[in-house]
Amino acid sequence: MLFHGIGSAREMADRRGLSIAEVHYLDEKQAVGEALRYYFDEKGKIVYEVPGIGLEMNDLDRITTVAAVAGGSSKARAIEAVLANGKETVLISDEGAARRILQITERKV
Repeated sequence: MLFHGIGSAREMADRRGLSIAEVHYLDEKQAVGEALRYYFDEKGKIVYEVPGIGLEMNDLDRITTVAAVAGGSSKARAIEAVLANGKETVLISDEGAARRILQITERKV
């Protein structure tokens, strides 16, 4: 079992100290979410990877349960983006994020 967090792309870029050029690239690629050093667009496509040591995305295929943890309405788009990638089997979140995700989903329909 693996537990991992989900963050908004911009917030995580700032926390990781990405360069201005990298942040512009993320904006250009419309990155909205980040998990495990990977940045995702709204459709769940990986648009950028921060080099580092740790799990790679293909490692998740060998893990039975992959649980993402994220809360707060401000992370709704990030949660949707990461989950759209299809690697997670469980989401642990809160009411604020859930309500915001429902609002976003209703607009798409």
